[in-house]
Amino acid sequence: MADDLRPWREQALDSLLLKAAAYWTDNSDSWLEAALPRLTETIRINPLRREFNWVENQIIEMGAKEIEWCPNGWVMPWKRGKIPPEHRKLFIALHETGRITRQEAVSMIPSLLLGIQQDQIILDMCASPGSKSTHIAEVLQGTGAVIANDISKKRTNTLVANAQRISLPNIMIVQHDGRHIPKIPGSGYDAILVDAPCTGSATTRKNPDVWNKWKPSAGKRLHTLQVDLLSRAIKIARSGSVIVYSTCSLDPIENEAVISRILENEKGIKLEKIDDEILKGLSYRNGMNKWTVLDDEINPIEDGRFESPKKLEIQKDLTNCIRIHQDESGHGGFFVAKIRINREIEGSIKDSCRRIPPNPNRKGVYPIPVNINELPLISEMYAPSTENSSLWTKGKRILWSNSCIMDKIWSQETKSRPDRIHEGSQWPPLNLIHLGIRAWEKRDSRNYRLSSEGLHSIEINETGSRIHNVNIETASRIIEKDGPSENIENFVSGSNLLILERHGILWRIPIWAGERISQMWKQQEDIILRKMMEKST
Repeated sequence: MADDLRPWREQALDSLLLKAAAYWTDNSDSWLEAALPRLTETIRINPLRREFNWVENQIIEMGAKEIEWCPNGWVMPWKRGKIPPEHRKLFIALHETGRITRQEAVSMIPSLLLGIQQDQIILDMCASPGSKSTHIAEVLQGTGAVIANDISKKRTNTLVANAQRISLPNIMIVQHDGRHIPKIPGSGYDAILVDAPCTGSATTRKNPDVWNKWKPSAGKRLHTLQVDLLSRAIKIARSGSVIVYSTCSLDPIENEAVISRILENEKGIKLEKIDDEILKGLSYRNGMNKWTVLDDEINPIEDGRFESPKKLEIQKDLTNCIRIHQDESGHGGFFVAKIRINREIEGSIKDSCRRIPPNPNRKGVYPIPVNINELPLISEMYAPSTENSSLWTKGKRILWSNSCIMDKIWSQETKSRPDRIHEGSQWPPLNLIHLGIRAWEKRDSRNYRLSSEGLHSIEINETGSRIHNVNIETASRIIEKDGPSENIENFVSGSNLLILERHGILWRIPIWAGERISQMWKQQEDIILRKMMEKST
């Protein structure tokens, strides 16, 4: 192990980051020894999949141990990127199909502190790549809505990919500069996560390049952006809601100094102490209330923009933040603060506001609602249950979401500026990229293909004309690549859905019946199915 760490140790010993850490930690030597080893692989199991217990048993067989403070969180017995060959195919397949999510343990913390309740609308302001957004969606149990936002088109594409992987109906992807994102619905978001852009000074265990790249000036450049993002979150949150601010940095300029400025400038907020019971078993320390401003040669300097607060009240409040240090937690480093909104609710919308009606020219660009009665082929083929759900068309695709997105977001008017109201039945002022699950895709005048993403979450009555119960023998013949090519069971030509009962679970197998039977899902699903069909030991 010592030989493995030697290259990183040499970088670290000569780094500005190590010198700065002496100002942030009690023992920089101890911190260094914990900041060098590669992170252990940690995951979450998706609790909303029908095969949850089966998946749990699989990872336990791989040697996983529960994370005490995180429901459905597990530690694997290997380092990140070092999956043993005997587990590699199955483990990756479980992740790629959304049954598990590979996520650093400390980044699971914000979702646990938001106080999430079902049917809430929660904003993840800086969401990419989406591990926290999908975690929030799981905690919501598929209800409400997660508005996953990012400023970058490229990064929103990553968000879409992760949302489809997890296959839940309550995720919306939008693209905005977080400093100007619209306030929805009506009174504001029920909770907001501001996982702010940061220097990543606490990510050395997964990103050793930080040793060479980090400078104090980088945090100072980000400081104003971090303040502005948090300030905007406060303005668009409803009264009584919670905002969680987090970074993967230990630099107080990006953490406590940001919170200090917010407490100084914003009214109607309270920095709450984090309940020890929520993170029971995790070692962390209180936030700093005094710190040293450093230049790029790690010399103390005076700079009023970033200095410690002078007000005793703010100094006391800052200790309600928490810092997770590598040498104390056994994980990566992290910073978290929890803010409660206590201001009065805004008054009603004034009649003088300019009202913006829906623009018919936007149809076809954004998803638009559709009734199941307008989709007789889908209704007849798959008999979906649309209670508490909503359907949307976008090109040839049918998207599946819950009713909350329809009722509380699409149908509601939105105040985009103090003098401007966007009427309901439109997405603007939200710049919507994607919503819900890709459920079906139109193939021809007689067929809608059920997407692999839609397999896991769409509610189906299992009485449709293209749904067939099959036994283990038939299923085995279908998945064997060297098996017979003839149509099995005289399936109707085109898209079909097979139902196989195994391990007490109704497993769904989408196929296309033509001259031969073709599976219509990702290779990773095939790996899962083969594993599931193995004889019980």
